[in-house]
Amino acid sequence: MTPEFLRRYYILRIISNPIVYGIEKNEFVPLEDLQRSLDQLRSNNMDDPLYDKLNLHSQKTIKRDLEKIKSYYKAIILHKRNYGYYIGTFEVSDELKEVYEKTELYLLHHHAHAWKTYVTTARSSLSSQVDLVPLIQAIEQHFLIEITYHGWYDDSFKTISGFFQALHIKEINKAWYLMAYNEQYGFYAFCLDNRIKSLSVSKQRVKELVTFNSNHYFKNVIGILKSDITAEWIHIEVANHHFKYLENNPLHHSQQIVTRPKELDTHNLDYKNPNIWGEIKVYVEPNYEFLMEILKYNLWVKVVSPLHVKAYVKHHLELMLSYYN
Repeated sequence: MTPEFLRRYYILRIISNPIVYGIEKNEFVPLEDLQRSLDQLRSNNMDDPLYDKLNLHSQKTIKRDLEKIKSYYKAIILHKRNYGYYIGTFEVSDELKEVYEKTELYLLHHHAHAWKTYVTTARSSLSSQVDLVPLIQAIEQHFLIEITYHGWYDDSFKTISGFFQALHIKEINKAWYLMAYNEQYGFYAFCLDNRIKSLSVSKQRVKELVTFNSNHYFKNVIGILKSDITAEWIHIEVANHHFKYLENNPLHHSQQIVTRPKELDTHNLDYKNPNIWGEIKVYVEPNYEFLMEILKYNLWVKVVSPLHVKAYVKHHLELMLSYYN
């Protein structure tokens, strides 16, 4: 990635989603506001050479950049006199979504050391509806964010709207989540997909900061959901061929090996052979996300204790089996 590419990327991002950058001019972006936003991004990354050319933004340079954006992104940006820039013919194609995703992920990796307190990453695809960089800066600089969120089943279909303190961004299972807080809803996990109807970073700073420690908050959960269920040691038997995988890719940071398979390498997978089974244990809340994690490993793992957790998994397997009767 070059500094010129990054400047053009942010020109497109700012004009296509101005409210995220604090520009509220009826969807128009005056040249002065565009330049001011680019200057702010440069100022926030003063020691980073990747951002060197963000403040090279004369009207002539931006005009050249708009031609490049038109040819590369297939996005047409027009200008209305006395109003500013706006999106003309513009469709977020799959190719453009991929550019957004890869650029944002590149920036996350580029800033990995500086942003490690604010972002937990795994593998994912990132929604083009949300810009992570302004969100991270809102977390870092304690700006309030305004959200309108239409929930689905897991959110009881409720609509949440208001100002929140942004706390942490976590990517899990190909989805991005924003942890945020306000007095009405407490700590809340917003999935950054199309449930987000609007999201903007305000110019107001949080008056009464709440502290958030991601390691502590997610300590006993798999995923993002924190429930009222008590965490406990859950014992899981694992077939030898998958035991190696879970040894290198633990289910959870608490995972401990109880016993290793007596026969670690076998050509035939005889699941009735007790010697191919090892045992691990994890200290987690046995909630819905734990269940989903267990089910994805198919017949290669089996919960053996506690009995109520074993029964919980068995009950869901029986319900699934009934679909095929």
